Amino acid sequence: MGMRVRLACQPLTWRNFAEAVKDIAEIGYDGIEAPVGAFLERLEELKSLLDEHKLVCSATYVGGRFWKGWTEEAERAVKIAEALPKLGCSNLIIASAGYSPRPGKAPKRHYQRFCETVNEIAQRAKKFGVKVVLHNHAWTLIESAEEVDIFMENTDPELVLAGFDTAHLAYGDADPVATFRKYKDRIGYIHLKDLNPLLGGMTLEQRYQMGRVKHIFWELGRGAIGERLVGVLDVLREINYEGWICVELDSTPSTPRVANANNYMWLIERLRPGEKAL
Repeated sequence: MGMRVRLACQPLTWRNFAEAVKDIAEIGYDGIEAPVGAFLERLEELKSLLDEHKLVCSATYVGGRFWKGWTEEAERAVKIAEALPKLGCSNLIIASAGYSPRPGKAPKRHYQRFCETVNEIAQRAKKFGVKVVLHNHAWTLIESAEEVDIFMENTDPELVLAGFDTAHLAYGDADPVATFRKYKDRIGYIHLKDLNPLLGGMTLEQRYQMGRVKHIFWELGRGAIGERLVGVLDVLREINYEGWICVELDSTPSTPRVANANNYMWLIERLRPGEKAL
C-alpha cells in the first residue's frame, strides 16, 4: 500500500491571509491550515476563498489554558470542531497556550487537568467526525520530551492522536525521529519544520538562556535538524501513513512565498514516486 500524503502549508508567515491562500495554491500545496476560529461567523467566506484557489482546509489550530479545566476556551474548541466538516476538514489541532515558569516541571494537577480536558474535547469532537491531534509547542505546558510522554500516557489513544511538530520537539530536547517512532501508532497529523542552526547542540535550558532568536524556525533541511527530517518520513513509510504533512515558518529572512516554496520543493524531492496523493 505504502505512504500516501497530501501537503499543506500553515499561513503564519504571511501578514495577509488572502495573499497567503493565493501563494500557497500557486506553489502547489494541496491544503492550508486555515484559521477557522477567526471565520466562525463567516464560514462561507472562508470556504469560497479556498474553493476559488482549489485548496483544502487540512486542519485548524486551537491553543488554550486547558490545564484550568473545562472553561470557555474548551467550549470554543468544540464549537470550532463542529464547524470543520462544513469545510470538508476533520482535523482539530490542540495545543497548550503559553505557560510559565518555563522550563521545568509544572504541578502534576496541571498536566492531569490538561489531559482530562483534551480527552473531553476529543470525545465531543468525535460526534462531528473530527479527530483531535496534539501539537507539542515550546514555551507551553507540553514542551519537553518528558511532557510529551506525560501527555501521550494520560490521553485516550482511541480519541487523541499525535500531531507532532518536529522543530518544537527538537527545541524541547526530544529527538524527532525517535519520538515519531515511539508513538507511530498514534500519528494523525504532522508539522514538519526545521530549527534555527543557532539552537542546535544545546539543552532546553541553554536555549532559554539564549532567549528567542530571530527566525527560530528554518527552511526544511537547512537547520539544526537538517536531513535527519528524512528519518521522520521513513517512520511514516513504516506505518503506511495516509494523511497530511504541513509545513510552517513563523517568520523568514526571505519572503513568505519563496521560503514556503523552498519547503515544498524539499518535500517533493524527498517523496518517492506515488507517495504524494493526487
